[in-house]
Amino acid sequence: MHRMKIILVVLAIMLITLTSLQGIVKAAQVQKIHKNQRFVYVDGGTKDGFIMGSTVCIYSFSGKKIACGKVHKTSESKAMVGIDKATAIQIRNGMEARIEAISK
Repeated sequence: MHRMKIILVVLAIMLITLTSLQGIVKAAQVQKIHKNQRFVYVDGGTKDGFIMGSTVCIYSFSGKKIACGKVHKTSESKAMVGIDKATAIQIRNGMEARIEAISK
């Protein structure tokens, strides 16, 4: 019986650890690109960790980093990321946007 309790405790700790690790890397998809205004709109918002000032990088479909920028505007389900105008040309709808670091 004692061995069973230890196994259950270890399994509970593993489950908690695995669910918390999923929150480390937050990702969203590019929904819309304003090439002239240098903004990319992603489908991740404050509930997904995209907060004002955090750095977000856009990755191509093959996984190569294309551009990084700061979050300028957020809502609960969407975020607007400012990027360099020259790299905005390479970004397409459906590409992955990941939070890299949170600025203080």
